[in-house]
Amino acid sequence: MRGQGGRRLLKLIAAVACLAAGCAPQRSERSFDPDSIPDAYLRPSGALMWPGASRAFYVTPRGDLYDGEWQVSFDPEAGGAAADPPRAIAAEDRWLPVLHWSRRAGPVRFDFEAAALGAPVDSSLIVSLAVQAENTGGAPQPAALTVRLGSPDPVPAFFAFDAPPEPGAGIAWAGSEPGAACAWSDRGEGAGAGRSVRWTLAPGERREARFAFPAYPMEAASLRSWARTPHSARLRQARGFWTGEVRAGMEVELGDPEVERALDAALVVLLACRERRGADWVPIAGPFHYRDVWLRDGARAIQALALSGHTRIARELARGMLRFQWPQGAFLSQRGQLDGTGQALWLIEQALLSPAPDDSLRRFAAAALAGFRWMERQRAMGRATGAPFGPMLPYGDPNDGEGVRAQLVGNDAWALAGYRATARLLRAAGESAAAAEVEDSLVSYRSDFERALARTGRPDLPPSWQLVGRDWGNLAAGYPCQVFPPWHPRLEALADRIWAVGGGAGLAWYGTADSLHYYLGADLGTWALLAGRRGEADSVLAALLHWRTASGGAGEMFSRRGDYGVNLPPHATSAAALVTLVRNCLLIDDGDTLRLTLGARDRWWSGARLRRAPTRWGLVDLEFRRDGQFAVWQWTPVPVWTVLALPAGTRVAAGLDAPLGARRRGREVIAPPGTKSARVAIAPAEGR
Repeated sequence: MRGQGGRRLLKLIAAVACLAAGCAPQRSERSFDPDSIPDAYLRPSGALMWPGASRAFYVTPRGDLYDGEWQVSFDPEAGGAAADPPRAIAAEDRWLPVLHWSRRAGPVRFDFEAAALGAPVDSSLIVSLAVQAENTGGAPQPAALTVRLGSPDPVPAFFAFDAPPEPGAGIAWAGSEPGAACAWSDRGEGAGAGRSVRWTLAPGERREARFAFPAYPMEAASLRSWARTPHSARLRQARGFWTGEVRAGMEVELGDPEVERALDAALVVLLACRERRGADWVPIAGPFHYRDVWLRDGARAIQALALSGHTRIARELARGMLRFQWPQGAFLSQRGQLDGTGQALWLIEQALLSPAPDDSLRRFAAAALAGFRWMERQRAMGRATGAPFGPMLPYGDPNDGEGVRAQLVGNDAWALAGYRATARLLRAAGESAAAAEVEDSLVSYRSDFERALARTGRPDLPPSWQLVGRDWGNLAAGYPCQVFPPWHPRLEALADRIWAVGGGAGLAWYGTADSLHYYLGADLGTWALLAGRRGEADSVLAALLHWRTASGGAGEMFSRRGDYGVNLPPHATSAAALVTLVRNCLLIDDGDTLRLTLGARDRWWSGARLRRAPTRWGLVDLEFRRDGQFAVWQWTPVPVWTVLALPAGTRVAAGLDAPLGARRRGREVIAPPGTKSARVAIAPAEGR
């Protein structure tokens, strides 16, 4: 998403091309040190993944590869001593998925470099991997690398959904004979599942071995043919592909490399975590153990892609989610998750209306109307019982999230979001009468929701109407469900209760206070922006930026020490949470006003810009900066009022030139429709 990144990439590609041409000395220093890249978790890991591939390779904490069926084990050694495991498994610039890791055995360092690319066969990928051994000592050193194919560990991190009953059976290296192969090497000795490479390295000398590993067995001849393209060329292909994919969306330049790279890394995860189901594309929650489709995860991924300008892909995925609509109108992907219908209607609106309504809008509007009517029937049946919470959606057990069988508050919050989305879709499709029907029901539902909350006796929003279960769907009530205005006391009480356990705003906890959940409370960050609580919003963003791997991905749930157990990063919904919050810090359009720079950090005010940001009023460009004692904005004019948030800790210093106005004690400026620039004198603000 960065213009600066493109220039850095060109330099990197030029250096790689030079190396391939032989113009770099054999004893050159490394240009990339993976151990210099931070990783928030206790154990390093990496993902070698590709859009549409139904398997990915997990780079284990030991530096091995595992695809859910078989494992590729690397055993480097020097002078008779085995190499240590890697300290970090890092992506270039902490986002571009060419992964690097290093292992040391005495003075010999083994540098691993790997990238995944789409395979010639459908739904697969191939990893091109090179290992360079370098003697950093002052005397010659014997070194060896043994690579073995075999079954996974006795307790593997996950199994591929399509692995045979006996994983790892029949794997083989590509030789000169025909047949299926799972690996190829340009050198090495040995028969069966192992290959060994041996060197005697002079001081400063580097030697290399190259390998290729498909995610599924493929014909040996095809694998050998694929591997004829040099490793350096395969890396150029991977870098070029991912740079093009990420840059196809909204362009963001903040002068803040950490945030820019975090955005790019999150987009890589979202763009990679999608598969085909027949002719459709669907989002998946992760490349390893989460290769399934959840409406709740898919909705977040689709919204993040839509907000970041990847409109075509977001709409493809939205079409795929229509597969989960039942004949009765409900959307359901997992048993008992009654929030799915509201989430599906919401994701359709998020993907289909910005920056302009899609040509297929009528089909989606009809699907949304059917979902709305299914929810209305459920409410009518419940109301007829006369039960205290009858007008709310019925009992369900989501087998996840709240972890209880009850009437869940989150189900109704998402239903309200779905009603609002359906009305918007119908208005855009020209179905005014149907839109009015939904809008009338939305008013009635909100009244029922408020009465139900009053009946609970709680000051905030509990997980369920029966006051049991864990916080989950209720945390989305402020954003994106927007069941109340952001300054509503119930939303403030909910956020304060959640953040109190952690000692302040940041990640929410789940289950126990020691179990942090990356995306569960991230919506509270956007709610805080809308409520004018910028400090808390920035604390949430800081936590999201911190809890990432060296390759830029984020886990789902982990301990405060950073132990993710078998819940392997990266998680697509975690990626979506980061993309959504950063975008909302810059631009929010989900209302009747355009809101700019609500959460812009001080560093961004040195000069930042967005290009091609999709909004409900078309594509918007934005530039903003702090120029001495002035805040300056330029943006694409829109036909609605625009709210401009001043830099944190400042207020309007003097009278504003017409037609601008001040609000929120001078911390925000409001501009009428059609305005395209503002220059406002600022001074330090007093108090909160």
